[in-house]
Amino acid sequence: MRTVIIIAGLLPFLYFGTRDQIFHMRGRRVSVSEQVLHVTIGITIVMMVMQALRGHYALLLVALALFVVTGAIDEYIYHRGIPGEESDLHAKEHLALMSWVVLVLATDWVSAHGFGLGELLSGLAWPGVRFLTAYTGVAAPSLGES
Repeated sequence: MRTVIIIAGLLPFLYFGTRDQIFHMRGRRVSVSEQVLHVTIGITIVMMVMQALRGHYALLLVALALFVVTGAIDEYIYHRGIPGEESDLHAKEHLALMSWVVLVLATDWVSAHGFGLGELLSGLAWPGVRFLTAYTGVAAPSLGES
């Protein structure tokens, strides 16, 4: 279940990242040096995903720090005066990626503290969820299970 949550949490980032790449093909062509920097940024994101899937948070945060450094260089050097549409895509990409990092850390925190999905949902203020959990009597799998 944890792996599904981590991968599903990446979907918004992948959506905006794809739109950004399409924009780079149609809207603003990027230089070779910026393309190399984008590949470096992509490598740091792959590192983050791999460490998240492995549950290695120290290495995930190291990869996040490398992403921040390479991303800041990209923003500072190449993204001054870019079109508003591209700037909007970048903001959404950044928000989606940082939200994903929070999701990864929160998912494992919830699992480490003994909450299963059923217990988590039954604690919410949704009467329908409480009814269904009580009615079925079936415990939902823990977030830590794959």
